[in-house]
Amino acid sequence: MKFEVVLPILGFENINEYELEKIDDIFFKLEGGEVSFTLINPFAVKPDYDVIISQNDKEKLEIKEDSNILILNNMIVATPLQNSTINFASPIIFNIDNNKMGQVILENAQNYSLTDPLANYIKGE
Repeated sequence: MKFEVVLPILGFENINEYELEKIDDIFFKLEGGEVSFTLINPFAVKPDYDVIISQNDKEKLEIKEDSNILILNNMIVATPLQNSTINFASPIIFNIDNNKMGQVILENAQNYSLTDPLANYIKGE
């Protein structure tokens, strides 16, 4: 599914459209231009994840009370997998209803890390 970027991914401000591909219930791939990101469903590893989006960001994404949104987080994949890190402070929000997306900095970002180790949430082999 293709999405129009209304709040750019930090460092990739020149990309105005991405394609989101679901790999499984936990992992997604986001591609745009020459870049590709691995995204993770944060609730699969952190069920108590509290997403507080600013009113300004909601307006740019055109999020309403009944909007169908998808919240995913950028993940830096490492080997072994438990050495990977997740950016919980600034998720990527997808408004499924209007195909708009953007990376937001949570209003409660101080509660989260930009590089939270996956090992904190899964058991290693």
